[in-house]
Amino acid sequence: MNANDRAAAWAEAGTWWAHAAEDIRVARACLALSPPSSGNAAYHCQQAAEKALKGLLIAAGTGFRKVHDLDELADVACPLYPTLTPDIDQCRPLTSWATEYRYPPADESVPPPVSVITSIADMLDRLLGVIPSLR
Repeated sequence: MNANDRAAAWAEAGTWWAHAAEDIRVARACLALSPPSSGNAAYHCQQAAEKALKGLLIAAGTGFRKVHDLDELADVACPLYPTLTPDIDQCRPLTSWATEYRYPPADESVPPPVSVITSIADMLDRLLGVIPSLR
């Protein structure tokens, strides 16, 4: 990738990361409600993770198919960003958060505790915070 292509890829990736940051903001707002809207907060954390990972792939000039499976995205991202692997790996189990708590569940699924969702939101903030240093 030449310098112009790399700059364009990072600019496009930046739009994904901005949307990820907004999802984290909304997740935190959901948690601040009384009572907390944990299912919606979990959904927005999953969305933030997906957008963060897709942004990393775009920045690296790596394509990806239309997918919402965070494990699959992490499999591609980890070798490209080995220093981010611990945080990327924490995104893997969040795939189910996209739907598990947003529709009437047949098994009456209970969203993760607020402390778990908050921890994931903190990790996602940290991940987004270190990305600019990778450029």
